Amino acid sequence: MNNYFMETHHHEWILTNRRGGYALGTGNLINQRKYHSLLVSSDNKFNRTHLVAGIEEKIEWRGEIFNLDSNNYSNCIYPEGFLHLVKPWLRPYPIFLYSALPHQNDILILKEIMMDESTNTTLVKYTNLGHHLLHFELHPKFTMINHHQLNCPGSLDFLQFDTEIEEFNKFTRYRIHRQDNNVSLYGAVLQGEIIPNRNVYYNVFYPWEVMNGYEGIGDQITLVQISFDLKVGKSNYLLFSDTSIEDAEILIKRIEERYAHLPKPLDYPIFPDSDDALLNNLDYNDNFLYNYDEYLQILEFALKDFLANDDVVAGYPFYGAWGRDTMIVLNALLHTPNQQETVEKILNKYKGYIKDGLIPNMMVESGKEANYDSIDSTLWLIILLWKLGKLKQTVKYWKDTIAVSEEVLTNILHNDKHPFSVRSDGLIELHSDFAYGTWMDVRIEGKPITPRNGAPIEINSLWYNALCCYESMCSAYIQKSRKKYQPNDELIMIKNMVKTSLQKFYNEGYLADRIVGEELIMEIRPNAIIALSLPWQVFSQEVLQQVFERSFNELYTNYGIRTLSPNDIRFRKKYYGTQRERDLAYHNGSVWAWLLGPFCGLYERAYSGIKTKEEIIEALTSFISTFRNSFMKGHIASIAEVWDGDAPHFPKGAPAQAWSVAALYNVENYILFLEESK
Repeated sequence: MNNYFMETHHHEWILTNRRGGYALGTGNLINQRKYHSLLVSSDNKFNRTHLVAGIEEKIEWRGEIFNLDSNNYSNCIYPEGFLHLVKPWLRPYPIFLYSALPHQNDILILKEIMMDESTNTTLVKYTNLGHHLLHFELHPKFTMINHHQLNCPGSLDFLQFDTEIEEFNKFTRYRIHRQDNNVSLYGAVLQGEIIPNRNVYYNVFYPWEVMNGYEGIGDQITLVQISFDLKVGKSNYLLFSDTSIEDAEILIKRIEERYAHLPKPLDYPIFPDSDDALLNNLDYNDNFLYNYDEYLQILEFALKDFLANDDVVAGYPFYGAWGRDTMIVLNALLHTPNQQETVEKILNKYKGYIKDGLIPNMMVESGKEANYDSIDSTLWLIILLWKLGKLKQTVKYWKDTIAVSEEVLTNILHNDKHPFSVRSDGLIELHSDFAYGTWMDVRIEGKPITPRNGAPIEINSLWYNALCCYESMCSAYIQKSRKKYQPNDELIMIKNMVKTSLQKFYNEGYLADRIVGEELIMEIRPNAIIALSLPWQVFSQEVLQQVFERSFNELYTNYGIRTLSPNDIRFRKKYYGTQRERDLAYHNGSVWAWLLGPFCGLYERAYSGIKTKEEIIEALTSFISTFRNSFMKGHIASIAEVWDGDAPHFPKGAPAQAWSVAALYNVENYILFLEESK
């Protein structure tokens, strides 16, 4: 089986809207996670409901019947619709080409899945690209439960559902209402017949859940049967939504227009087969399906996947909005055309959540209250406010932002609400009961796995940079307004103190991960990379080179940066097993793609003026080439959260992580900037 086929089966496609809803699946449409779906709806607080798992798809031609769908069961996959899959494409949206067995030009069915931007609505489009009229019998598989949950085996047998079907406005629509949790699902077919048909799919198996130590068996139910004939060259549409469908044709047009500007893969089969050559015209040799400019369009669209509810979803399918992730992603969105207003709107939202000098680490999500369990999220906010100000350059913006920044920084300096303090040398120190207060925040039974108590390097580099940003804001305001303004003397004094104190972290070619008292905790972690990638630096270029070279030798992989050197006895090679086992590996060796951003930033800073622009471009390109090539070859639709620490590096965690995509987008933009400035 060719490499492309295996790659796309292993990876996942993703569709999202601007509400936090999503659809998610594998390249062969066999659901491996309980989250895999055609539609998961979301409200404005990221309360999500899994509505449609998939569709049982029976195709009839001259009395012969075959299925396009497949279900996982504990002892088999049935039916074997995946065998009929000729080729999948993951972008610009999931596309699947099916045929009879053996694969032939006579029977060719193109299935495309898209999602509306503004509502929780998924479109499924079938097109007959073969030579014969085909009959479709479809049974949507409903779940209608919180997306973190499963319908326990047997639980749907006697559950009451209300089903309403009607011909409406030139199409047929239906409504399903689940009585026990009051969840409703609306569906429609543009052309076809819908009749009631109740059937339960028992004990569907989700192996990736079981591998992670979770319950992995659940039931699905169908309550309607949809039937239609499809002529050669014609298409038909199904719609699934959490709201009533009033005009199917307008909705379909709007959804298709959302993706119309995006490039199709090079071998996308546009027209019905007319000369028995369609299958021969597909690329089976793992060539590039997009050129570089098309790839950048796809990448930008992938970054926008995470915009929802005037916020940024940290990752699909597990997460809602997280302050830290949002700030880092907004840094990339600042360089995205026509997104400055979006960035400012989200920043204003977080400014409104400031409490005792901090913004939330995790926003309200799935019934959970917002928490303020980090300090770096707020420091990233100050840096981002400064960066936005450099683009806006208005007196009012600087005046308002200075006021907010001064309030935040003064609260941090004199904090008495949170378990951290500013030491006599100006460094921020996390108390032992706040040892999880950085991005390395995993706890097991309340105990941090990678404790960061003391003065962490990246927190204090962020602290210094936030203070420098404040001073720069004041200077910009004075210059722009031509008015006198006196920055807070105490903050300027602390900034100068921190500048000196940061030198304490350097020891024998690397930076200590943290300082406890006056003891340097020398762990080779990527936090030194983060610290040295920020706008203002206190270390010499020689130190930057030393840190980069050691990071490259011990932490760098093609998929991102390890969280701990393999030479450390605590290094964990694989992110695998139960929640506990995975948590132990999360920041002790697992590879994070988002760290490629600061890693590339450190390289450019370390060798700027020493290496030519051509050499820097070549190096940066090599660091991100795996992801670039994977997008251009159509292997991936997004970038995952983490990878295994040792080869082979398999994607783990969330299959679509916002700051992972943002890192690649940032580096690509910087490469373009260097190219244009040569």
